[in-house]
Amino acid sequence: MRHTPRSRIQAALRGELADTVPFSIYWLMLPRGSAERRLRSHGMAVVERVPLYRVEMPNVQVITHETYEQGVRTLRQTLRTPVGEVFCTKKLDPGYGTSWWDMDYYVKTPDDYRAVEFVVRDSRYCPTYEDFLLAQERLGEDGYVIGNTDYGPMGKMMYHYLGVERFGIDLYDAPDPFFSLYDALKAKHREMYRIAAASPAGMIIYDGNIHQDTMGRRRFEEYYLPCINAFSDAVHEAGKLSACHLDANMRTLVAAVAGSAIDVVEAFTPQPTCDVSVAEARRAWPGKVLWINFPSSVHLQSPDKIRQQTLTLLEEAAPGDRFLIGITEDIPESAWRTSLDAIGRTIREHGRLPIGS
Repeated sequence: MRHTPRSRIQAALRGELADTVPFSIYWLMLPRGSAERRLRSHGMAVVERVPLYRVEMPNVQVITHETYEQGVRTLRQTLRTPVGEVFCTKKLDPGYGTSWWDMDYYVKTPDDYRAVEFVVRDSRYCPTYEDFLLAQERLGEDGYVIGNTDYGPMGKMMYHYLGVERFGIDLYDAPDPFFSLYDALKAKHREMYRIAAASPAGMIIYDGNIHQDTMGRRRFEEYYLPCINAFSDAVHEAGKLSACHLDANMRTLVAAVAGSAIDVVEAFTPQPTCDVSVAEARRAWPGKVLWINFPSSVHLQSPDKIRQQTLTLLEEAAPGDRFLIGITEDIPESAWRTSLDAIGRTIREHGRLPIGS
């Protein structure tokens, strides 16, 4: 059987061995032009994360004001509700233009929780399966489309509504509105689980960007895992794979993840960038798929060191089942040509499956 970029990924997700370890890149990070043509001709897969629903808020007015400040695109978004209004400010990342930086958040004082909780409870999830199917048709055998959802309740609060500093303060100083919002999000997300499970996606990402230094194992187990496991159970009933975007330092959370219902640890970033190696992860999570983000710091090194790091990853992943190498972070313009070529070439030469045979 002649494998395609898509079939290699599908085989790895099923725990089967294709011809080589899959090598993938997020669509946002894919270089354009002759470099793209060369990389894709050598088997690099394009990965898209496509939302499975849209959120409507029939009783909330969303007001967006766009400006440019010192040449940087800036958005102020106001949510106007019957019980008050809140706003946040974002700036477009000037380096890569692929993400928005949060300058402030909707909850600035405990009084703001009332309006934010109204927004959450007013939200309605509407399936957008046609967008997912269109992305699949467009990409064909050249890559893989992942169903995308949202942060879990705690992540949504930390990264979208409060920010890390306010999150830490209100967890202790304003527990009543804090946990009322958490409970509202938890209940609302259960509605979303059903929509995700009924979608045409084979693998669906829920939650992520969980950092042990800001959450810790106890709160991860108490507030994150129950939601992640409930989501996983819902999609498992429909025959889908659940994934979590765990791309930060993980050492204190390794045992908790091992006991979770997650099928795919997506964007896992191994040493030397983060604190857990591929070998350690494989031992701790033997039944889980490890879809790694190639360690970002290594992109800045010489071709020889990039090659050696790729070899190390492949050796630690042997025999190579349930293992994929991906690019989920931006690479500096000065480095991606050298880095992607070196990684791709090493996988072609030494990533044949089973590794070490």
